[in-house]
Amino acid sequence: MRTYVEFAKKAIQNNIVYRVNSYAGIINTIVMIFVNIAIWRAIYEEEATLEGLQFRLVITYIVLSFLMQSIFVMDEYLIQYKVRSGSISTDMLRPISFLGYVFSHNIGVMLFRIIIQLTPALLVAIFFVKILPPFSPLIALYFAISVLLGYLVLYSINLVVWLTSFWYFEIFSFITIKDAAVMILSGALLPIWFMPNWLYNLVQITPFGSIYSVPISIYLGQLPETEIYTKILLQIIWIIVFQVIGRLLWHCAQKRIVVQGG
Repeated sequence: MRTYVEFAKKAIQNNIVYRVNSYAGIINTIVMIFVNIAIWRAIYEEEATLEGLQFRLVITYIVLSFLMQSIFVMDEYLIQYKVRSGSISTDMLRPISFLGYVFSHNIGVMLFRIIIQLTPALLVAIFFVKILPPFSPLIALYFAISVLLGYLVLYSINLVVWLTSFWYFEIFSFITIKDAAVMILSGALLPIWFMPNWLYNLVQITPFGSIYSVPISIYLGQLPETEIYTKILLQIIWIIVFQVIGRLLWHCAQKRIVVQGG
């Protein structure tokens, strides 16, 4: 365990080196929050309502979505780089889990973004945007748990895509398609309650809805407590499903490396 903690620390240190990128990320997050608020303010015309939804409710959703996106960033091409450079063979000789290394590396990236990017953006959201607070401390706890599970759902989906690097020289197209699906179907750009009923019902049973929509819906108090448990259980199920798929792909990839290496 200590080894993987050190990998996470190293990822944090590597990100600290590129401070200009970090500052740019903070500015980008804050700017995008205010740009989207301006767009939705124009739609709502101040405190008016659209389809019965209050303006501050939607703004809180949008802000939370951008805050989560700011920390849900991962090193998409880490595995591809190691496969193409050949360093994957050295990594596999080490007495550690390669998948454990990839996970701890991305956890380090997330922790760095929580400290450097999320904190200032959250302060701006609280004091200047004045987003709605959670309904209760218990709801805040459920929200925190669901956010963590949402991150793990996204990571598990990403892992499956990343492992295709062992079969395809370039995975840029796969990552682009995956990112588009996540942004549209997860509620990252637009609350899924604005979607047509058939699409809304479809998203509810896909893993994408478990990434952003479920945690934010919990925060906004849109789910009864019994349904919160169901949604959290569904998040756990999706994590297990994609982790199993990822492990199977990794097992096949190891055989592929052995065959090619003799």
